[in-house]
Amino acid sequence: MYNLRQFFHLDDSLPHTRHIAHWQVSALRLMLMTVFLISLAITSHSLYAYVASQTPSHLTITSVASTIIFSLLLFSRKYYFFSAHTLLLSITIFAIYIHLFTPAIHAIQISATITYVTPVIALILIGRKTSTCYTVLNLLPLYIIFQDLGTPSKNAQAELLHNAHFYIHTFVFFFFNICIPLAVWRTSLAAMHLQQHSALLEKQKNLYRKFFQNAYSAIILVNEKQQIVEANRKAKQLLNLYHHPLPCHSQLIFNQAIGDSGQLYKRANSILQIDAKERHEKSLSAWYVSDASEQFHLQQQFKALGAQHHQTKYFNTQVNLPNKTWLREQIDIAVKGAAPFIVAIADNQNLKVLEHGIDAEQRKLLYKHINKIFEHHNQANSAVAYLGSGRLGFIAAHNGAVIDTVKQWQQNLDFWIRLGNLQYHAKYAVSVAAYPQHGYSAERLLKNAVQACELRHSNVLYSVFDFSLKKQRLGRHEMALLLEKALEYDELEIYLQGKHFACGRLIGFEALARWNSHLLGFVPAGEFIAIAEEFGLIEALTQYIIHKLCQTLANYPALSVPIAVNVSAQDLEQDDFAQQIKAHLQKYNLAASAIELELTEYSIANDRAHTLMQLKSLSQFGIKLAIDDFGTGYSNIARLIEYPINRLKFDRSLLDKIDTDRNQHALLSGMVKICAKLGIAALAEGVETTPQRDALAQLGMQEFQGYLYSTPQPIEQVLAPYVLQLQAH
Repeated sequence: MYNLRQFFHLDDSLPHTRHIAHWQVSALRLMLMTVFLISLAITSHSLYAYVASQTPSHLTITSVASTIIFSLLLFSRKYYFFSAHTLLLSITIFAIYIHLFTPAIHAIQISATITYVTPVIALILIGRKTSTCYTVLNLLPLYIIFQDLGTPSKNAQAELLHNAHFYIHTFVFFFFNICIPLAVWRTSLAAMHLQQHSALLEKQKNLYRKFFQNAYSAIILVNEKQQIVEANRKAKQLLNLYHHPLPCHSQLIFNQAIGDSGQLYKRANSILQIDAKERHEKSLSAWYVSDASEQFHLQQQFKALGAQHHQTKYFNTQVNLPNKTWLREQIDIAVKGAAPFIVAIADNQNLKVLEHGIDAEQRKLLYKHINKIFEHHNQANSAVAYLGSGRLGFIAAHNGAVIDTVKQWQQNLDFWIRLGNLQYHAKYAVSVAAYPQHGYSAERLLKNAVQACELRHSNVLYSVFDFSLKKQRLGRHEMALLLEKALEYDELEIYLQGKHFACGRLIGFEALARWNSHLLGFVPAGEFIAIAEEFGLIEALTQYIIHKLCQTLANYPALSVPIAVNVSAQDLEQDDFAQQIKAHLQKYNLAASAIELELTEYSIANDRAHTLMQLKSLSQFGIKLAIDDFGTGYSNIARLIEYPINRLKFDRSLLDKIDTDRNQHALLSGMVKICAKLGIAALAEGVETTPQRDALAQLGMQEFQGYLYSTPQPIEQVLAPYVLQLQAH
């Protein structure tokens, strides 16, 4: 039974071998089988008549027809179209044969009528075009029937065709009552299966719609014409699509782009963000939309604070001139240009008169005049910067001898000017370092210019950096060698300084390195850390401090507050820095919360992608991160939101005038509020007096570090009593 179902393709789940539907092969085979059985029956009857009367009675024709139909039945799958066309042609030839060799006009009419079914068969088996051809072809038998044409000659051998009516009526009966109904039945089975498949697809579509409509994200479907054709409930609420019948063009919703990213759009009082665009079909994309209003306004606040901080960081409002930070960055830009230039330091020779005999407004007039000198001088690479205590710094081009350029600038800065009722003599002594002779970095050039200034004789008005100062460099090199030995022989000690709430409760410590050399004596931390950075020892120094700290903390498992360690930019440049930190903690079985890393703004200024990757790895591990000395570096405040920062330590330079400087007060107040919104702890460094602490607390500052609360002490002297106190409670 299974073989018959398989042969007649009654099961639509059978695999396809050609581009022919199962039901078409099935219909063709059912037709061929029916015709074959009819032909076989007629052949058997003709054989019986031949044996009884010894007359051919169309035995040869019916036998050939049966053979042809049987062959078509066998090859109907492999040669489907050939078999289908042959069947249609056989029906036509059969009708023509009856027309030519059957004397009965009724038989001729019936045979012509048989051809009327060929368009139906062609439509089922082949297609619309073939069906149309047979419809046109059937106009000929229709004409024959109407005109009663086609009667053969009277002298035809009628006695040989006495059973023609029987054959024709039998064939017509079986063809129209069995062959065609079977084909139509098989076609209907395929249609039912298709209907069931469509019902399943509709259920799947409804299930998809349910998940789509109930999705947490706002999703819209956009076609190739940028039209929104569908939106889930979240998207309709967010985009207010209830008043825009779909489909509608996406420009009606996303018509006012914000910024250069092309992902933020302003709509009414909200900011929309297209988080992602996923193409699911050739002509359909899914857009994921979110409300970025709060984030956008937060970034705008950051930018506003950033602009204010930029002015505080780069500009001295007392004299209306840029400051040292700005000059350092201008030197960096000039170094990248690679053209020769000088970095000059100019000291005012009439400083006492400037400070005591001239008021603030008159000083601004003086520096305004100096600034105009630089604006109109073709050798000046940029404006002049104010470095404090009447000292100026600037960059200038030079093409000849450096000493000639220095003399020229000393003459430019030697002039008389009326300031109110006072005739003031502005006289400056200029000292310079030249690029590339005296250095290849802003830091080195600026330091060499300052050294040239400090080593200049008091009666000399110009000087150039001299490499005889190399002796000092050799001294620094010797100190670097001693520092390297100190790390090797464990000569450095760790001191701790506490971090506190305003009430005095301890919330953590900061680890500070101290070096008491056997040869040099006590070396200040700022001095030997600068040596370590200059001579490439800072990475070894950081790993030494972290290793020694973890080794000590292993002896105090009851310690519940973290200890912070300072990390430099060179440390973060290491590819395996995060892995090294994790290895130290795992070696001594310490929790990630046992230490905290403090980074300066300089350390996150370069190679942003690599730094961000390192910090995210450490944060995901559970290590807290802080920005140290905030307000002295180069970073933009708005960029801090990109980093996984837990604490912001404000440098004392932002706090020293909190009571007198309204701009500083407003700037710090805004920063503290932003930190609170972001969940970032704000800590004030260098707090030394109670009034200073109270003023900061009124701004919302909650964490403090400074001599008001504690001084740095050796680690063992700090941890031992603190842990005993914890255990006592």
